[in-house]
Amino acid sequence: MRPSQRAPDELRPVRLTRNYTMHAEGSVLVEFGNTRVLCNASLEPRVPPWLRGQGQGWVTAEYGMLPRSTHSRMGREAARGKQGGRTLEIQRLIGRSLRAVVDMKKLGERTLTIDCDVLQADGGTRTASITGGYVALADAIQHLLDRGELKASPLTGLVASVSVGVYQGTPVLDLDYDEDCNAETDMNVVMDDQGSFIEVQGTAEGHPFSRDELMRMLDLAEGGIFSLIEAQKQGPGDGMSEVQRIVLASGNPGKAREINALLEGLGIEVLAQSEFGVPEAEETGLTFVENAILKARNAAEHTGLPAIADDSGIEVDALNGAPGIYSARYAGPGASDADNCSKLLAALKDTPEHQRGARFQCLLVHMRHAADPTPLICQGTWEGRILQAPQGENGFGYDPVFYVPTHECSAAELAPEEKNAISHRGQALRRLAAGLRV
Repeated sequence: MRPSQRAPDELRPVRLTRNYTMHAEGSVLVEFGNTRVLCNASLEPRVPPWLRGQGQGWVTAEYGMLPRSTHSRMGREAARGKQGGRTLEIQRLIGRSLRAVVDMKKLGERTLTIDCDVLQADGGTRTASITGGYVALADAIQHLLDRGELKASPLTGLVASVSVGVYQGTPVLDLDYDEDCNAETDMNVVMDDQGSFIEVQGTAEGHPFSRDELMRMLDLAEGGIFSLIEAQKQGPGDGMSEVQRIVLASGNPGKAREINALLEGLGIEVLAQSEFGVPEAEETGLTFVENAILKARNAAEHTGLPAIADDSGIEVDALNGAPGIYSARYAGPGASDADNCSKLLAALKDTPEHQRGARFQCLLVHMRHAADPTPLICQGTWEGRILQAPQGENGFGYDPVFYVPTHECSAAELAPEEKNAISHRGQALRRLAAGLRV
């Protein structure tokens, strides 16, 4: 039995997260189980000296491991002043593998450099680098096509790579670290989408492997690589192997957690704009929807990612709909949730129970890009009333002072899953999820 309990022909869970960084022309975080490699593709309008004037481009790669990508810290190669032999071997392998599916004449006099940085190593870092590096390369080329800098794609096919080996006498696919350390045979295979071999690296670590074992390992590799190529073909958000990253135009971690919980299963990861250093948009709109569009556009412009913006607030009948669009800053710029709740309770100090009606409003906007002329707009409304004093420890914002009649408690006394099922944001997000599935 394999340490991971996988079948001999079973890959580790594979995930390709596109647009992982905001500056590179192509960027992918590739995950093979617990192995994680960040692949960034960078374009330069020049070629190495030996190619100048020949009307063709160049694709190369660099590879490195972060100091604590393994069980114990390793020194940075830059600090030692030179790259090790293993590093040079792997980055040359990545470069050869990617060049095998690029028509250099069609690329023109440009250099594409694929930087593969191992964030966490659990076996198969070179195969993950090739598989993710191809997607970063393809996205960088698509960037050139979208800008009209190339008339036709120089890609001639797809390429992926996987490890195989003999572990405890059985040929197996996609070795993790525990298997790699104890394998009788360790092999890395690179193939294109036509089933042709680009490179095969195999070593008998224990007893020599037979021709039969070799063919069984190559068959395993072919099946695994075709599965990886199918994952590479999928666009952002399609399928189980691909995660589409969307920036949330808010620095509020509570909102990000709620949204990720409600969109679970859609292949979407929502990240707060604070993770990208996006400045806050100036909310000059007079309605929730105007402000949501302003915020979504700002986040998309700064990150190049699709964006979700939620402009929400609480409307109190006795205050003619206030705080409304000013809910987050009701007690002034930089006010805390507690400050806002205190001001609201003070404003309603002499208001009788039957006049304390209120509702949360959520206007949610999804923009595919900053210039999206038809953003998806979803609304949710949650009816209740304002309590005399805060109750509960969960939630955020005005939750402790918002009474939920259907549950006879405050919003801050609801479990997260209960709140998500009935809240204004939950309603809007379910409408958003339905819209994103279409």
